[in-house]
Amino acid sequence: MRLTILFIAVATLCAPAAHAQHELVYLDKQGVVRWRDTQKEVALFGANYVVTTASDYRAAGYVHGDRKRMIDEDMAQFARMGWDGLRLTFWGDWDASDSAGNLIANDHLDLLDYLIARAKARGIYMLFSPIQLYGSNWPDALADTTAPGFGRHFGKGRMGTDAAALAAQVNYLRQILNHVNPYTHVALKDEPAIVFIELVNEPWHHPEDLQGSIHYIDALTDAVRSTGCRKLIFYNVSQDFRIAEAIRRSKAQGVTFGWYPTGLNTGHELEGNYLRGADAYPDMLRPELARLPRIVYEFDSPDLRTGTMYPAMARTFRAVGTQFAAMFAYDMLATASRNLGWQTHYLNLVYTPRKALSAIIAAEAMRRLPRLQSYGSYPQNTRFGDFHISYDGDLGELVARDALLYTSSTGAKPPDPAALQRVAGHGSSPTVEYDGEGIYFLDKVRSGIWRLEVYPDAVPIRDPFEPPRADKIVTRAINRAWPMTITLPDLGPSFTAQPITAGNQQTVQANGGSVTVTPGVYVLSAGGAVDTATLPPFLGRLGFKEYHAPPRDTVPLTVVSLAAPQYLAGRDAELRARIVDLTDPESVSVFVRATPGGFYRGFPMRRMSAYEYAATIPAAALREGPHEFVITAFRGGSALTFPAGVAGKPTDWNYNGQAPWRFDVVATTTPLRLFDPGTDAARLAFTRIGDAGRRGLFRVALSPANGEPIFHFELPTDTSGWSPPDYTASLVVKTRVAARQETMVAANELRIRLRGLSANQTVHVTLMEDDGTSWTVPEAVDSTWQERVVPLTSFTIGRGVLLPEGFPGEWNYWVGPAEGRGGSTDRLRVDHVERLQMSLRRGEGVGVEVEWITLGMH
Repeated sequence: MRLTILFIAVATLCAPAAHAQHELVYLDKQGVVRWRDTQKEVALFGANYVVTTASDYRAAGYVHGDRKRMIDEDMAQFARMGWDGLRLTFWGDWDASDSAGNLIANDHLDLLDYLIARAKARGIYMLFSPIQLYGSNWPDALADTTAPGFGRHFGKGRMGTDAAALAAQVNYLRQILNHVNPYTHVALKDEPAIVFIELVNEPWHHPEDLQGSIHYIDALTDAVRSTGCRKLIFYNVSQDFRIAEAIRRSKAQGVTFGWYPTGLNTGHELEGNYLRGADAYPDMLRPELARLPRIVYEFDSPDLRTGTMYPAMARTFRAVGTQFAAMFAYDMLATASRNLGWQTHYLNLVYTPRKALSAIIAAEAMRRLPRLQSYGSYPQNTRFGDFHISYDGDLGELVARDALLYTSSTGAKPPDPAALQRVAGHGSSPTVEYDGEGIYFLDKVRSGIWRLEVYPDAVPIRDPFEPPRADKIVTRAINRAWPMTITLPDLGPSFTAQPITAGNQQTVQANGGSVTVTPGVYVLSAGGAVDTATLPPFLGRLGFKEYHAPPRDTVPLTVVSLAAPQYLAGRDAELRARIVDLTDPESVSVFVRATPGGFYRGFPMRRMSAYEYAATIPAAALREGPHEFVITAFRGGSALTFPAGVAGKPTDWNYNGQAPWRFDVVATTTPLRLFDPGTDAARLAFTRIGDAGRRGLFRVALSPANGEPIFHFELPTDTSGWSPPDYTASLVVKTRVAARQETMVAANELRIRLRGLSANQTVHVTLMEDDGTSWTVPEAVDSTWQERVVPLTSFTIGRGVLLPEGFPGEWNYWVGPAEGRGGSTDRLRVDHVERLQMSLRRGEGVGVEVEWITLGMH
């Protein structure tokens, strides 16, 4: 059905060439965006930042934040990370307009103006997205119907098909672009720091109506141009790539696309290696997109805090020609301890230091990697230019003559230490050894003088991807003093460390390159104390004395178990835990007992790193079977026992702590339970079948025979009889396999108790290794319960499914053997097994019920 298009009369533009000269960028004949003054390619990197409207605006209110002060802090963090891009994600269509698209001057618009001014002052260039379409009340204010804008009035589905909705969009675009920013005294249409305009965010495409789609894009483009605005105009392609032809024929000049390779809203932190999902983005190389500049309006590796995904994604962005990439969405410093804004996203300089370093490295990748160069497939592509990523060690790094950046501890050495201009790290390297858990920066001021900036320890205490609450801290920022050893040729081993920010200790001299530092800013000098008047006021766009400390929290002592789920009988067992407080306990003990009927026995825990403790439990103190344990922290003559957090220790006569942690002690021949429906079903990831399929279409029932939980897994079918060609459930099992790695390397069979939901049923069982290489076997079953023994030798190399399924589209649904795998001598590496997958396919029956799956040896 054709789109209903309202004819828009557009005024003739006055002196368009004169307006264009004010713009900082231009589009060349090859479709490349270039800086007007240097003719160099534009390559910008940053994030969406949303405190102006929607859920982040409300999140700031939940913590009683001063939103303008928050903008100041967060733009400083953008500058500190070397970011030069920002997407202005503005829900003006909901929060700052009326139902006819008239602009409303309110707090949201004022904050937008202030953000533009502050970002501009930091040298940040912007993509302006003035219409979001999605409800600004998601997810915490769904019942709120007070938003005045045309977005709520018309709804997303009508925006491209309803004449009145189109008129409102045109009216709004004209008014907001003509709006004069009181902080800069420049209309948004003429603001040089805004270099791109994205007409609408994630529109509801109608690719089947080519002409109607072209007219819709052109109507919005004409509305922008009618204001005299000459900025480059972009339109979204990735919501449905079939719209590409309409964009190519329209007046829009470029395309925006998004990428979430690990899905969205899993509800918990993901485990495993997701680098295979970042290998390529082939849809952006479609011929109809040739000569169109590309912008990544949103990207993230949702539900992960790894140090590898962002550099890998930036590599792929450059491989498809991206010139601007913006992560969604940056957590404000004032709310990041809670991950309060967007549950599935989590990125902040202070509170996610490893992930922040990966974003700093990704920004460098955008600037340093050539456009449209391919680096192959995983693991061949783990080295690209001066960059390197490694799943083992969770390491992303840039090792170049001028810069050494790393997300985790590394042994990498700069090729020319004397040429280094900057170092940034989380963990240690041969250049900087540091015992703390925070991010740090070293910037060369001049020969023999460096600026050191150290941030507090960022210590996780809760899963940040669970549903948030304003009163729930998930990561603590803790100010502690830690030794730091710095090895830089022009500083030498006896440099002076001079504190600049208030609250730090006195000026000290390094001993063997080592000093003790607390969070803040220092000047390091090879020639004694420095006259601060001789220091530059700014380092790039960052004030030399500038430092934005995170807010203090009042979270009490927290203990997080890091113990394995199983330990082997006849072996010593090492139990680990994270113990988090402003100061260390005087001592810590773990108390273990066999159940049922055992008595607690205590063992001292020793400190392994800043917040990690371990205890060795002798083999003689463990017996085969289930065990319980608690951890007691002692301080000042009192004891506090976890996980209950109750006073006293478990050997006290009046101890009443409940719900201890548990582990099992098993014989070397005990099969490893890979899948137990009662405990594992909630952690499964599924093929996405509409909105419901994001969480999976399944149920857990109880066996009528023995009362045990059973997993009911059925191929989805709609009312017309259509079913997906493949429907897969995937479970990450790497932790339990690693706990039994010593004996599981000898495993030679998989056992599965199941039945078909039809007389002739096939279920495909797949074991996926950590490099994505997958081994699969089809099992044909009937409708009777049976225990199948599947020799591992019957698994053949094939393909697995990348789950959680990425957004957008399904172009990277299947994953084949990793580069270099699949030869005639290749075999399943049990110690590398990361995922168990069960797949149903069209034409192979209805589904299955599964009671358990084990891995073992006969």
